[in-house]
This record gives sequence, structure tokens and C-alpha cells, in this order.
Amino acid sequence: MTTAQEVLIEAGPTAVRPTRRNRIPVSLWVSGGVLLVLILLGVLAPVIAPYSPLQIDPLARLQGPSAQHLLGTDPDGRDVLSRLLYGETSALTGVAIAVGVAAVVGTVWGILASAAGTVVDTVLMGLTDVVLSFPGIVLAVAVTGVLGPSLDHAMISVGIVFAPMIARIMRNAVLPVRRAAYVTAARSVGTPLWRVTLRHILPNSMAPVIVQLCSLASMTLLVQAALGFLGLGAQPPAPSWGADLALAYSYFTSAPLATIAPGLAVVIGALSLSAVGDSIRKTLDID
Repeated sequence: MTTAQEVLIEAGPTAVRPTRRNRIPVSLWVSGGVLLVLILLGVLAPVIAPYSPLQIDPLARLQGPSAQHLLGTDPDGRDVLSRLLYGETSALTGVAIAVGVAAVVGTVWGILASAAGTVVDTVLMGLTDVVLSFPGIVLAVAVTGVLGPSLDHAMISVGIVFAPMIARIMRNAVLPVRRAAYVTAARSVGTPLWRVTLRHILPNSMAPVIVQLCSLASMTLLVQAALGFLGLGAQPPAPSWGADLALAYSYFTSAPLATIAPGLAVVIGALSLSAVGDSIRKTLDID
């Protein structure tokens, strides 16, 4: 075994292991539990929802809570609880799409910026500054307007808008890892750059990115609701918290739960995602 290989074995693990085992905070158990419940409710919506989310009953429109409709009905006579449960599936799917796009695009963007020369790095990071200088919701509306209003298009646009944040964090995380002894040792024994990146650089740079993605998931849920409220998300009659909120807004005095229920669901979901991200940050000791 060569000296470089010995350095690789000895330096690699010590460079990524923390000096002590961090205990999982109670806040992570609580926020993670709430988030898990929300996910299960969305997954089990076809089983536990009392009605179809598309079932219209003109004679039951704007009714208050009752034994037949626990949260009342909306202006079209649809059951609010059923719409809420099915809308959760739409919301979580949208968050997954946006976070996935931001993670993939931002990670590749950041790695390319850190691995390329000074000129390419300057250009790519300058592009992130340009994108981040605009309000995210404005860019998301613009991109969705170009692609066309739909849940997939809206969430892809949100992911593209958030990608520069991930790119900047990834670049800053990769730079010190590239100079680590185990990376230098791996390159000195002829390991291809792509393999070093996938095996050593990327895993040791992902912690701050994961934390930021959790925070972006919370923000994504809020942006998704805003786009749905503007009619740029899931299109009627598909259940959507933002669209249902917009529909019931004018009837707040007649059927307040039709407005409060989806609004409260957005708040609880966003707070849960934010709390999970904050707890993970504390667990990993990331400033």
C-alpha cells in the first residue's frame, strides 16, 4: 500500500466524523412527527376523506360544520375537509418537485463553479447574484407565465428560482473539502476527478445544503400557496390549498372555515418544515 493510500484511509474518515455524537433535539422529534402526520394524511386521503374532492352539491354550498361536513362546505358545495386532505397531496408533491429541481440544478451549478477556473466561477457566481437580486415570487410568476399555469410548471419554476441559493452554498462548502488531505491523496493515486467528487467531495459538502433545502421546502409551500391563490398553480377543479383559499376568500363571513382551514394548513405545514430544518441545523452544528 502506498503512502498516499495510507493517508487516504487515515485522513478521510477523520475529516468527516464529528468530535462528539450530537443528540437529536426534542424539537426535531416534535416537528418531524407533525410533518409525518401531515404526510400520512395526504397519502391516506383517498381512504379517510369522507367525500370526493370534486363532488359538487349546489344545495349544500357555504354550509357550516355539521355531522355530514365536519369543516363545512365551500362556495361550490364541496366538502372542505375532503378538499383539505387531497390538497395536502398536491402541496407535498409540489414541494418535492421544487426542492428536487433546486437540489439537482443548484448542486451541479455549485460543483461546476468550484471545480472550474476563475473565469467560469466568476461568471456562474455572477449569474447567481443576478437571479438572487430579484424577488423570488416575481421570478416564479414570470417563469410560470411562460411555461403555462399548472402545478408542475409552477413548482419547476420555483425550483429554478431557488437553485442559485443552493449553488452558492454548495460552492462554498466544496472549496475547503477540495483542499482536504484525503482528496489530495485520492487524486495523487490516480483516482478520476468524477469519482473523487461523488465519493468524497459531494458527501462531505452536503450537510449545509440539506439544511438549506429544508428551509426552502418551507418557503416553497408558502410560494406554492401564493401561486395557487393567483391561479398559477394547480388548476380548478383540482384541490389546492392556495386556489381553495382564493375561492373562499370572498365568502369569509358566510363560511369562515372554508378560508381558515386551508390557510391554517399552509401555516402548520410551513412551520413544521422550517422547524425540521432548524433542528437538523442544530444537530449538525451548522452556523
